[in-house]
Amino acid sequence: MKSHEQVNEAGLRYPSKLVAALNKFTGGLATEVHNPLSKKYGRAYDYLISADALRYKEDIEAAMTKYNQALALHGNFTEAYTGLGKCFRRKGDNMGAIKYFKLALNGNPFDKEVHVDIAKCYNEAGYLESSMKHYRRAIKLDPDFLEAKFGLALILELSGEIDEAITLYKAIIQLDEDFLPAYNNLGSIYLRQGIFKESEIIFKDLVRRAPDFSRGHLGLALTLDKSSQPKFAIDAYYRVLELKKNSRNTGFIKRRIVALNKDLGRSVTRKNTTLVLVK
Repeated sequence: MKSHEQVNEAGLRYPSKLVAALNKFTGGLATEVHNPLSKKYGRAYDYLISADALRYKEDIEAAMTKYNQALALHGNFTEAYTGLGKCFRRKGDNMGAIKYFKLALNGNPFDKEVHVDIAKCYNEAGYLESSMKHYRRAIKLDPDFLEAKFGLALILELSGEIDEAITLYKAIIQLDEDFLPAYNNLGSIYLRQGIFKESEIIFKDLVRRAPDFSRGHLGLALTLDKSSQPKFAIDAYYRVLELKKNSRNTGFIKRRIVALNKDLGRSVTRKNTTLVLVK
């Protein structure tokens, strides 16, 4: 009887025919569960995998060779076009990257990631309208796509379209409360507009979430300074110096600390480049 049974790790005995049937079933699953790209593109897919690995290792030229080998076997291999686009962008050739990202989108116009890739290239090349077009397309494909929303908001802000930029930054924060750059940019817009109450709220929220984020403390310090809250502004400026002693704003910050203390009737001196309050 034992010759027709197998024992598992738990000590349970199963008939050999049942074990054979199970093995056949799982073997069938292994055959059926495959990568559709591998089945569709065969050897070209192997070239793609090798190319991706080389690109991640920063061996860009070798990666490009593999992507081209994949395309030589299958001219409509959109993932290979995408890979080449990423390689050209890594080399700093935005127009070359745009060419291949376009070819990738010709094969799959619904790839939101490629729309963001090409939007970044257009932005870096100075074609802001084309960049915004692709960011908007990515957002249309995925309304919660944070990277696309943030990229579009940045361009809108730089283009002076502030209201839509504000709307996007607020939407990003609603989707992800820990997306720190959105707080910083939104607070900075309010600061530039002189809406200090809103700016203070945003920057206080930012430094609460990220106590070591020096740019958040700088934004708060500037807001408090401009809204005539010198004591609190001084504290915030000192916090920036604690977090980033050698920032490009160090000179300005120290001058503001001295000036604000003077306005408050205090005297401040320097000791080993550190500001010291003289009581």
